[in-house]
Amino acid sequence: MPSPRRKTIATAALLAALLAGCTEAPPPAATAPRPVKLERLTTAAADATQTFVGTLRARQRAELGFEQPGRIAAILVDVGDRVRAGQVLARLDAAPAQWRLDKAQADRTAAAAALAERTTQLQQHEALARDQIISATALEAVQTQHRVALSQLQAADAALAMARRDLALADIKAPFDGEIVARTTQPHSDVGAGQTVLQIEAGQALEVVSMLPEATAAHLQPGQTATARLGNTAGDAGTRPLRLERLSTHSDNGSLVQAVFRLDGAAPGLRSGSVVSVELPQPQTAGVTVPAPALLPATAPGAASVFVFDAAQGTLVRRAVQIGSQVLPGGRIPVTSGLQAGEQVVVAGTAFLTDGQAAVPHTPTTLLHGAQP
Repeated sequence: MPSPRRKTIATAALLAALLAGCTEAPPPAATAPRPVKLERLTTAAADATQTFVGTLRARQRAELGFEQPGRIAAILVDVGDRVRAGQVLARLDAAPAQWRLDKAQADRTAAAAALAERTTQLQQHEALARDQIISATALEAVQTQHRVALSQLQAADAALAMARRDLALADIKAPFDGEIVARTTQPHSDVGAGQTVLQIEAGQALEVVSMLPEATAAHLQPGQTATARLGNTAGDAGTRPLRLERLSTHSDNGSLVQAVFRLDGAAPGLRSGSVVSVELPQPQTAGVTVPAPALLPATAPGAASVFVFDAAQGTLVRRAVQIGSQVLPGGRIPVTSGLQAGEQVVVAGTAFLTDGQAAVPHTPTTLLHGAQP
């Protein structure tokens, strides 16, 4: 019969064996393939275009107002009227300007009389100075008074000229032959200096103004062709050829550049202020392009890498590529070597992937309205 000491040793050995079995590591689990967002590469379409919103406006136009504030006495034209250059279009109440002119004329007369008196005094004192009857100091004082009177006359002449100009500018005259397209106020209204009263446009010559992204404007040069498409006309009948005339050197809000396109030829039926679509040919490149997030930069200029999906093995392969220096519309980068059309590349989350990693194409878990399951 076993002794108690032997039973204790056997029990301890059994517990040690059980604890050793509990602490053994479980067999490693297989890593699940990672879902990745893929894009199948294609070459650029030959007829790709970019579309932007543009506004028609007359090439020769003006906003007319009075240089001086006042009350409008009469507006002699209305919207749609054809006018000739120099024709009076509107008048201010001329009474205040006439009063200023009358005062300026009176001031000029007084200044002329004062100068004549000072001139006589100067002549008399110069004769006395030659006979040494008066001192040089007395003569100098009279000469100073004469110069002051002369300057006062010159100031009166300037004030008179300004008063005459103010009276003449109490009328708005047409700067060129054209048509009145807007009237912003009514007779007997008070207006400020420079406030627009009438808008005039000349002829049928129109141009298109569009705000373009800086990335698009960087590839444009004056003389480049484009197409204006009218919103309410279908087919070729609804298009007009455009030619880029100038680009602004100023960036609006740090991202948009104003471009002005010339609309050649007559444009019957088109009105300034209408909105059109401006179609620009998209820059073409040889080879394929990828979105910028698909690229992992390298240290060498023009070098980068991408992750290509090997559908047969279900893994990702990191591949070195050469890229161009330009950024195409849509944030795409041209790839000059290393990729071919038809291959699938990862276009999101590339910084968290590794070469040889198992992957599967990402499948959206939600359906948009109208999408097929």
